[in-house]
Amino acid sequence: MNLDKVQELFEDYTRGKISRREFVRLSFIVGGAAAAQAVMAACAPGAPTTAPPGATPAAIIQSTTAPKSNITPQKLIYAASQDAPDIDPSGRTDYSIGALTMQLYDRLFRYESGFPQPVTNGLCTSFDVSKDAREWTFKLTDKAKFHDGSPLTAEAVRFSINRTLALKKPRANLLLPLLDSNSVKAVDNTTIKMTLLQPYAELPRALRDTLIMNPKVVTDHAGSDNGATYLLDHEAGSGPFTIKSWTVGTAYELEAWPEYWASFPGEGRLSGFVWRIIREGASRRIALLSKEVDVADSMSADDIDIVNKTPGFQATVDYGTLTGYMRLNNQKEPTSNEDFRKFLATAFDYEGYKATLKGYANILKGVIPDGHPYFDASIGNYKFDPVKAKEYLDKTPWKNGGISLDFVYVTGLDFEEQMGLVLLAQLQKFNIKLNMVPKVFPDMVAACKTPQTASNLSMIFTGYNIPDQWFFFQWYSPNWDRPTGGDYNTCAFYKDPSFDKLVETVRVTADEAEKKKIYSEMQKIIHDHAVDIPVYSQPNITGWRKRVQGFKFFGAISQDFWRLWIDDSKDK
Repeated sequence: MNLDKVQELFEDYTRGKISRREFVRLSFIVGGAAAAQAVMAACAPGAPTTAPPGATPAAIIQSTTAPKSNITPQKLIYAASQDAPDIDPSGRTDYSIGALTMQLYDRLFRYESGFPQPVTNGLCTSFDVSKDAREWTFKLTDKAKFHDGSPLTAEAVRFSINRTLALKKPRANLLLPLLDSNSVKAVDNTTIKMTLLQPYAELPRALRDTLIMNPKVVTDHAGSDNGATYLLDHEAGSGPFTIKSWTVGTAYELEAWPEYWASFPGEGRLSGFVWRIIREGASRRIALLSKEVDVADSMSADDIDIVNKTPGFQATVDYGTLTGYMRLNNQKEPTSNEDFRKFLATAFDYEGYKATLKGYANILKGVIPDGHPYFDASIGNYKFDPVKAKEYLDKTPWKNGGISLDFVYVTGLDFEEQMGLVLLAQLQKFNIKLNMVPKVFPDMVAACKTPQTASNLSMIFTGYNIPDQWFFFQWYSPNWDRPTGGDYNTCAFYKDPSFDKLVETVRVTADEAEKKKIYSEMQKIIHDHAVDIPVYSQPNITGWRKRVQGFKFFGAISQDFWRLWIDDSKDK
């Protein structure tokens, strides 16, 4: 029997290249019944780690180093709602891209130690800062190595930061006001000195998403774009995983790097994982409960009871920074009209929407979550008020309706679609048509580069762990009004020089009373002009097979695969 060919087919199946039905059909064709049954038995969920004679289970990759326990490293299959079309470490920060790049690359600081996201050491072992928060000195570990075996030094940190600054893509947004090409110096192999262009006390948090690259790998593949084309689907990192296969739009497979300098923190570890794209929420649930996958992200509130009542499975519900906004394009009619934006904000039935989520929603009481340290409760948020909505609409050129708007949301996310349907039901009463337009998230991000390409309404979820980021990333106009354009954070395309100045001022203000005053003023501006429609803080709902161990919520949709392992004794 042709067992090797059947194993290849199984690898294609776990990577999402072929369906389970197609795998079974082709296995019987190329290997006969015995071969197909042997591989399926060895690779089935919950199967023992011993293989049939003459075979090595495709789902189990043996470790080259001894694990912390007798738990054999296994491969995890993760059902994800979102694609990762570009993993350039100087590029974008979508949740899927962030989830995968943080497995491939190291950073000076980590934040995967729980919630509300304490910053812990990564490559950095200690640091000193001047009293004015402008001069920072970071000491690095001398143990870190890139995947080619070369040491990760201070020069790699300098190179990586300067490359990110030079490309001016979304990962550079937070760094550009603080650093330029002369700001970062490699004092010696394990010492980095940064002299900021302006004081900034939150620099360690700002550096969390700065990924450190192997300079040789990048320069060897620099081409004409500083390595951007190569790094779309290749890596140059030192993280706990490396790339095994990469199929954009379908599946991405990473395998563990057993010699990872920081080791693995759990009682066991994964041999690798597959990030498999399953866009529809119902399909993710079915794949989980049929044991085709081990974890399913972005699940519906309707799935919670179903998953929890199924033996061997559980759903986790965690509230973090994830916050849902209806982004209103402030540069395109009719949402460029302030009264029309206020009409939309008062025409939406917030509590009705919460009911569709079975109550799993914290409706926002202001333009930012009330967990924000500078949240001003006195400013409030818009409420569902059809009478008031009509008053606002009457002030616009569209008081009799007769117009059509697109509501763009992520394909397969039921809770986003439901938000549009709740709004649609209300807008019909005002003779306004709302077109439901599902898109894959990368296409939404691409559309958000310019006001001309973006929709009037986009459903966007975002979340930040530094106070000024809520204002800086979403409504600070230099983040979108530039040659490289904006991203999903800036899809409101708000532009107000006085507001921009407040953002710049609060980032360098040390006095707490003055900071509180500025933050309140910024919240008032966003509310009074109805720049966006803040809706709710969303729980992160994830479905798990109980055999997956090591999960720790750290405030984001994605998981830290470095911390996970599979223990089949828990699969009950």
